[in-house]
Amino acid sequence: MKTIRIAFFDTKPYDKETFMKAATLAEGKANDESEAEDSVKFEFDFFEGHLTETSAPLAQNHDVVCIFANDQVTKQVAEILVAEGIQIIALRSVGINNVDMKAISEINAESSRLQVVHVPSYSEHASAEFAVAMLQALNRKIYKAYARTRDGIFTNDGLVGTEIYGKTVGIIGAGKIGKAAAEIFKGYGATVLLNAAHQDPSFGQKIDSEYVNLEEIFKNSDYIMLFCPLVYETRHIINDKCISLMKKEALIVNIGRSSLIDTNNLLDALHSGRIKGAAFDIFEEDKQNLYGDDWAPSPIRDENFEKLLRLPNVLMTHHQAYLTTENLMNIASVTLANIKKVMNGDECENLVK
Repeated sequence: MKTIRIAFFDTKPYDKETFMKAATLAEGKANDESEAEDSVKFEFDFFEGHLTETSAPLAQNHDVVCIFANDQVTKQVAEILVAEGIQIIALRSVGINNVDMKAISEINAESSRLQVVHVPSYSEHASAEFAVAMLQALNRKIYKAYARTRDGIFTNDGLVGTEIYGKTVGIIGAGKIGKAAAEIFKGYGATVLLNAAHQDPSFGQKIDSEYVNLEEIFKNSDYIMLFCPLVYETRHIINDKCISLMKKEALIVNIGRSSLIDTNNLLDALHSGRIKGAAFDIFEEDKQNLYGDDWAPSPIRDENFEKLLRLPNVLMTHHQAYLTTENLMNIASVTLANIKKVMNGDECENLVK
């Protein structure tokens, strides 16, 4: 049995619990299937801090570093990892924008092979269900009602919402998550409009929904849901021009990157009452790398973040759409399978090339 030593950065309690459980299950399965030659044992050292140039030497005497979205692998960090004998950078996330792949290619051309693997996707159900929950919380003022009840205020003034039944929901980014959300909204009795870079006519027929252009989404939707990735073409896909087409009662829910929306244009629209409200699960325009950390003792020095947070018609959460027990187990299982395949010299479909 081969032992694989993993230096695990940016550890949260649920990470430790989930990965230890997934490792036990993986090792037990290997023993049950009599895969003695390929079986492995995972050993972890869990570090709460992020992977940086300062913390990278902690990877000494390990085979793998396991990181999340807030850990930054710069050229300097990659060079330290190679010097410490690291063979794999295992991302337990989908995105790879926090890893300097160009630098790693240059390092690999000159010295040992440092491979990068990632989780190709999260549970579409986890993110879709959360997006719908955010819309309901924003629409029915649930967060306000909770705060009032906690403070002993029992007036319902200002808590009037609308029904999803009979309304029109615009899905921008009808990939796996967008499709899962569309099916939920059809269950509510809503009309669903779809927009996607790659259309799926059979899905549209299945839920009796049309693929339309963005202008039709903005003009006709009561609720606009953003599920698209942040690429050059989608940056500020919601801007002043788009907002001018929207209904005055429109609500926007964004569980993608905040830069899908022009924040300044959105602030103007919310202040003027041009649209009714907005919800974010990620706001990363800040320079403090907020998500996943406790900033309670410190000031958050980001003007747009603070402005949005103060508005009564804005709901903000902190990158938790993916955070379910089922999805965490899937992330852990896929990450450990990726590591095992690469360490055993097997083909790994989640290798970043």
